[in-house]
Amino acid sequence: MIFASSRVVRVCGLGPVGLAVSMLCSASAMAAPTYPNQETVCGFNAAREQQRTASAQLFGQPVVQQMLVNGALVWTAGGAQAAPTLRPGDIVTLRGSGFGAGTDVDFSKIMIGNSRVLETNLSMYEQKLDILSSLNYETGTSRSNWPKDVLGWSDNEVQFAVPAHASKGPLKLQVQKRTGYNVSLTKPGQPHNVIDAQVYRVPNPPDANCDVVSVVSAESKAIAPITVNVVNPSFNDMLKLGRQIFWAYDYNLGLSHKYKGLEWDAIVQGKATDPYTRAKADPAVLFGAVRQVAGQVPVEAIDDVYFSPYPQLNPTPGFLAIGPQLTEGNTKSTGWVGYRYAESVHPFLGKGSWIGFNCASCHGYQISYEKAGTSITKVFPGLPNPKWSMKWATLGTGTGKTTSKFAYVSEQEAGPKWSTGKAAVDKTPLLYLMPPGTGESTITRTSGEGGLYDNDYMFSPTAIPNVTHHMPVRRALSHTESYVGFEGSYIHAEEPDGAMGSMDAKSLKALTAYMTTLDADDDDLRNVGMYRWLKANGQLAQTGNTSLSEGSFVQNGWQRYPGVASAVAAGKSTFDQHCASCHADQMGLNSTEIMVPLTQVGRFFAPTDFQRKQQAIRATYLRNLYWVSSRGLLSDAHVRNLEDLVHPDRCDENSALYKQYYTLHAPVRPAPGTPDQPIVAPDLNRKGDVFRVYKDKQKDIFDTTYAARNRFVERHKYFSMRAGDSDYYYWDFQKMRTQYGPDEMGTSAPIGMPATPHPWCAKSASDVANLVQYLLTL
Repeated sequence: MIFASSRVVRVCGLGPVGLAVSMLCSASAMAAPTYPNQETVCGFNAAREQQRTASAQLFGQPVVQQMLVNGALVWTAGGAQAAPTLRPGDIVTLRGSGFGAGTDVDFSKIMIGNSRVLETNLSMYEQKLDILSSLNYETGTSRSNWPKDVLGWSDNEVQFAVPAHASKGPLKLQVQKRTGYNVSLTKPGQPHNVIDAQVYRVPNPPDANCDVVSVVSAESKAIAPITVNVVNPSFNDMLKLGRQIFWAYDYNLGLSHKYKGLEWDAIVQGKATDPYTRAKADPAVLFGAVRQVAGQVPVEAIDDVYFSPYPQLNPTPGFLAIGPQLTEGNTKSTGWVGYRYAESVHPFLGKGSWIGFNCASCHGYQISYEKAGTSITKVFPGLPNPKWSMKWATLGTGTGKTTSKFAYVSEQEAGPKWSTGKAAVDKTPLLYLMPPGTGESTITRTSGEGGLYDNDYMFSPTAIPNVTHHMPVRRALSHTESYVGFEGSYIHAEEPDGAMGSMDAKSLKALTAYMTTLDADDDDLRNVGMYRWLKANGQLAQTGNTSLSEGSFVQNGWQRYPGVASAVAAGKSTFDQHCASCHADQMGLNSTEIMVPLTQVGRFFAPTDFQRKQQAIRATYLRNLYWVSSRGLLSDAHVRNLEDLVHPDRCDENSALYKQYYTLHAPVRPAPGTPDQPIVAPDLNRKGDVFRVYKDKQKDIFDTTYAARNRFVERHKYFSMRAGDSDYYYWDFQKMRTQYGPDEMGTSAPIGMPATPHPWCAKSASDVANLVQYLLTL
């Protein structure tokens, strides 16, 4: 879940409810929190880096000779014993060699099936909402915790507890070395240190637990997988709760959005007005909402679900800040996948049920395909919804030019440092035209609030990630890419993460358990994608039958066709030579998790708040790439398809393809990148082309909205006008990449991003087709 705003309307002393507002503000107002600043609180741990350097010099092949469970020997290398049985909480000891120095010194990980053995203690802190400043913060008081599973680690012995959410084998252990660290862009010559994401929202934490952004080895070494059986009597119950959280919970967004004036009832009923067409807005057309159909989604997405307790404590105060907030309640369907009513107490209106959204709205892709003569349609959890957009924030029943009543869409707002002064702005154009399949983490906030996600006027759309196989990722705590993995993603929830309140350990373990199952349909998804690519590119002859049906191909699998397998093998050779240094591992992740500095990887749109703080972008994992292409590729989803991504012309500044992507010109309007890449409404911007937003026109002498809309766009310094076109603002990539740094990061000079975002392409155009075919199998 991403990119809704939890910000409560600033009404203290200003609201229409007079006395009630004053009572609420008096009861709830407190000093705005002061968050820790990594630039000032972080220091360099030289001793730890010396340990890492020493360990990197000793990179042996990890080998397990013996495995003990609760002290009893159950497995010996080369032995004829039965597969060991593991249960949650069992203490496993691996004895052998080459294990390295552990997860803090090396970048190591252990997997049991799809469940990663947790390397970090997770603390769920009490969260508060300061009504006066409208900011979330954490008190440092722990309300729940999830202890780490790794208990001990030396080069010869590793000990860990079997995770509570483990359900199957095999057992894998991988070692990577930390070979250095990224150098700071703001403090040249010094290591770049980042604060531990677990204390990022705790004012004045006693220990910021900073670390460098480690460079990790391209090579990873792993033990031979050990076949194990897992007996977990609680797994089905965990799976059910996790499925409920994914499909039926609202993550406390319903109350927040209601309080902020967002008219979800009108929106989901098709009664809200599109601010540009003036027609009634269709949720399916405008922001990719999917109608619920039995059989296409789990029953939890349709039925009422009562949570006792709610997975997250809602920090929004109860009635007049005197009554308590609900800690349990019922959720029910709106008729749209991922959009749910949830009970809570509104500070002014009292108890009610309000609409918010959840994982399935953004991470649910409705796909239809054929298999063995059967037509299948379902919403696949984990895949990014390529039609999801932020247009919902622009919709409402208002009768003016701007129809949304969502707070801060239209307001008086201070400008950025390069365009100072407070003035009226209207955010409708950028919200309405945000690229589909992306969101922007700060745009629905207000500048100068003093929070972590104030509107920064940088326009940094972020692609909705694919999370079908996210568990092996260590460098992921929501968008911060800290060392806490998916398991940490909802323990410190505040917008723009798409939730409010820290999730308790039981619920988080259940959600994690459900996430381990999201790759169940990967074989079908790969085969459908491969078939459609072959057919669209006139390559079905590789199967030996140019009339082969999709149903037959999917049933048989691509491996059954020698022509396809030969092309895939050739593509793998290219991949191993040119891509594997960042996108190969021993866990099936297809990523080394290297954090590539912004100066090396670049970006089409401005780097996000998180990428600026990390000063780097993590190498993504590669999975379900045909379907991810529907959203667009790279971290901002600007690349049209895999062919364009790897084609050498995209990396050649003199080529027509480069100029089409990265220079200002009249729109080319290329065809969709795959047969399944949607054309969204309005059909203004296509992937692989210029990106434009409307320049608003004055309707009449009474129209002041046009100026507020244009002012908001113009405050974003990298939107430019193109000669001969007075109707649109164009995103100016060349200006951004050459000027970015001093205003945005406080650097002494532009940081100098590469001419091509992700400037790594195939060496020859002749390699492209086979390389793409291999990528489709990942």
